[in-house]
Amino acid sequence: MAYLRVLFLVSLRVLSVSVVMVFFMGCDAFNPALRYQEAARQLRFTLDRVDARIDLAFPPDRSRLRLLLAAGGDNPSDPGRRTRQGAGDRRLQAQGGNFALGSVSFPEGAEIAPKGRSTLKVEVALGYAELKTAWGPLSGAVLRHEPATWSLAGEARFDVLGVEFGVPFRTQKESGR
Repeated sequence: MAYLRVLFLVSLRVLSVSVVMVFFMGCDAFNPALRYQEAARQLRFTLDRVDARIDLAFPPDRSRLRLLLAAGGDNPSDPGRRTRQGAGDRRLQAQGGNFALGSVSFPEGAEIAPKGRSTLKVEVALGYAELKTAWGPLSGAVLRHEPATWSLAGEARFDVLGVEFGVPFRTQKESGR
């Protein structure tokens, strides 16, 4: 009987401490997924490097532009992040215009180290039909090194403790003189 009485008092004390914690700290203290979501919102992405190469061919519809993008991810928080996937839209701002360059995806994701920086590289090839509308500004930025701004905007998907959520990103890089 004394054992049950001690168990009851301990249970009552745990319940009272839990109520006080919920009152002062809110329900977030009991949900670790919210902590991970907040840490994921602190991630910052940059477009670190854009290397371009033009492969000319005859007939012109076989010509291709190859872009190697290096996107960096800065993680100021303790937990590491593994993106499940990412996707974004590429744009080029040059010669007074803003041109869509299609989309890019990172289907295998990337590992983002805790309290560090990680780099994700992807090669993108654009065919003649995609290049036709933006050929003037692209050739100016790539061949003549004219001022241009390359941008990438999209969303990275994370899975933390079984909770999947997306974190939007937007980055840009200046190139040329």
